[in-house]
Amino acid sequence: MLIKCPRCGFQQPKDKYCAQCGVDMESFKPAAPPWYQQFFGNPLVQVGLLLVVAGSAGFYIYQRGRENMHDRVTYLKSNLQINASQKGAVPTPPTTEFVEESADPEHLEAASTDAPAAVSLAATKTDVTPSPEAKKDATRNVAKINGPHLIVYYAEVPRSALGRIVDASRGTGQFMSFSDYTAGILPGIDRRMDAPGVKILHREDRPIDAGKTLQWFYGLKDRRNPNVEIGLTTFFELADIDTNNMRGNLEIQRTWREAAPAGNFEIQRKSFPAIFEIGGGTGFFLSGVMPTQSNLENEDELTSIDVYKILRSPQFRAGDSEFVIFIEFGKGN
Repeated sequence: MLIKCPRCGFQQPKDKYCAQCGVDMESFKPAAPPWYQQFFGNPLVQVGLLLVVAGSAGFYIYQRGRENMHDRVTYLKSNLQINASQKGAVPTPPTTEFVEESADPEHLEAASTDAPAAVSLAATKTDVTPSPEAKKDATRNVAKINGPHLIVYYAEVPRSALGRIVDASRGTGQFMSFSDYTAGILPGIDRRMDAPGVKILHREDRPIDAGKTLQWFYGLKDRRNPNVEIGLTTFFELADIDTNNMRGNLEIQRTWREAAPAGNFEIQRKSFPAIFEIGGGTGFFLSGVMPTQSNLENEDELTSIDVYKILRSPQFRAGDSEFVIFIEFGKGN
């Protein structure tokens, strides 16, 4: 029978001494391996290290996704504005802009009077009179539109429901919170909009085409200065679309009478941009763009428009609810 030398590994017939290295094979005891070899040679340690590496890689990918979205939205917020007169984005003034009370009406309405590539609503009160379908505030049935379409809901959402929306969006890694508004991808958007207490104020449903910018305005002329129009303008620019997904740029532009540093009220224009990709039951939301008061003498006229009925809400004025814009992608028929 052959035996193996515990020192050099030489195989020979059974004997006390090794024929190759001469060691006493019966009394020889090999030295214990270094501690690090024992530690890293343990299968449980190896599995643990593998899990740590995999978890670190996953967390890194998650963080990079959030950082990339933050960088894109921050860049859009500070440098780009969707303009209905062009097919692409162009440089924009600062996010907050004071509008002169004696502003030239042609300047204020420039975004809605240019290229045919833009789809726009005239910025007059008669043009935003709710249709019979729009008056059904609690109804979200989508109109039958051939081809892909953009569905935008303006809603009042209780703080508790908004908290769940934010948590769900954070879980996707595609959630952003700025100093004045929040936005993010929202899984299960239908379920979120059907949550108790959520009130749909208005639904906008529009066909979309690549290379075209959608634009619509809800508001009225300022009683003090008819050249200034108070309200929200929604811009949407389609970047890419396929059978199940849509990617685009959204901008909500708000022209509002707000408190100025001097203590008086001045017309200010603010922009709230976002970039998103949605589809397959996943939507998008944006909140924080509506002040709790209009500071207008004719606020009753403003609140007669569906989108601004929230200004009548005691919960909204008390900070117990929030104005939220939801966006869905409709594939069409």
